[in-house]
Amino acid sequence: MASAERYFKGRIFDGKDIFEEGWVGISKEGIIAEVGEGKFPHTGQDIIEGKDLTILPGLIDAHMHFFGCRYEDIAEWNLISGELASIRSVTDMRNLLMAGFTTVRDLGSKTAIHLAQAEIEGDITGPNVIASGHSLAQTGGNDDLKILPLDMAKALSYSYYCDGPWECVSAVRKVIREGGTVIKVYASGGFAAGNRPLPNLTVEELKAIVDEGHRSGVKVTAHAYGEEALNNVIDAGVDSIEHGIGLTEDIAERIRKAGIYYIPTMSVYMAEKDNQGRLDLLPRIRGKSRVNRSEIVNRHVTKEIEIARDAGLKIVMGTDFVGAENSRHGDNAIEIERLSRYLGPAKALTASTSLAAECVGLQNSGRIKNGYSADLVVVKGNSLKDIRRVRKDAVKYVAHGSRIFDIDAINQMV
Repeated sequence: MASAERYFKGRIFDGKDIFEEGWVGISKEGIIAEVGEGKFPHTGQDIIEGKDLTILPGLIDAHMHFFGCRYEDIAEWNLISGELASIRSVTDMRNLLMAGFTTVRDLGSKTAIHLAQAEIEGDITGPNVIASGHSLAQTGGNDDLKILPLDMAKALSYSYYCDGPWECVSAVRKVIREGGTVIKVYASGGFAAGNRPLPNLTVEELKAIVDEGHRSGVKVTAHAYGEEALNNVIDAGVDSIEHGIGLTEDIAERIRKAGIYYIPTMSVYMAEKDNQGRLDLLPRIRGKSRVNRSEIVNRHVTKEIEIARDAGLKIVMGTDFVGAENSRHGDNAIEIERLSRYLGPAKALTASTSLAAECVGLQNSGRIKNGYSADLVVVKGNSLKDIRRVRKDAVKYVAHGSRIFDIDAINQMV
């Protein structure tokens, strides 16, 4: 076991339990080497401490995108070059880490696989990135830029279009070939398709995707709006459900029995309410009605979260932020605050640490525990009583790998 070289002292939330006074020792290799409760027993050690500090596992956003775009706009998401998206996303990577996010899961973009590699190799500063690379969608489905000819839309998209089980299997293999470590599939459309999102892909197609993903040792997660799409992805055996709009008590019980994680992404819908213009541009051009959109979204971010909570679902933190003007990376902790309104602070933090780590498939992360990766965030104040104490302005230190970042010192240098 590696020996501790530096220590943090303060209140500890270890991903499940709370210690009002304790310490965490980390090794030079970036491993948690010692965790203790009560009075610090050592002398002459390199200690980071301060008044009223809370030590948390590094935060995890289980659903986001490195689009490198300025606006919430499907056209820009598809048309932006991979090069420009990558350059802009380097800043987003840094902002996420400085805000306490030590792991993120990108569920479809042109650049995340390359960001993941660059972070591992030490070329850029940011969180660990779990990347799907291209997401999977049916022809004419979600995020298909239909104002373009099909061949052009396919060439520009961050999704692979696949129709029929064998094309779906082939698409999974392409994602894995390019370095994807999770499979993301669109099992329904979004609101841009009209009044009510329609299911995409058949259960047979979805099951082919899930089976091939699992055969290759990767998890499969599904974007699903509406009862039919939700039932389809449960039947197909996905590992997690993204958004999950249209949740009912009966469907929640099916999700619970199947052990599927539920990622409601409330914050992106709140952001959309404030975004005027570009997000609605294409639907207006196409003459589609959006009369019931507010009603559907409002039910999701209120009643459906209550249904998920009361059913005992494994609710996980994910923002669906893309780095645009109303979903800036670095502000992702707002989702933890919103979850806290329904789950309470401790369970909202669990949804953002240990449970999120389970969801995305991390074996030695999400907990403050001997032998785990030293991914930690230290905040000023008691985030177990005041959940606002996870916002980026409360973050004092971040440990990631073998590095410790003093956020106040870094901000003074900028």
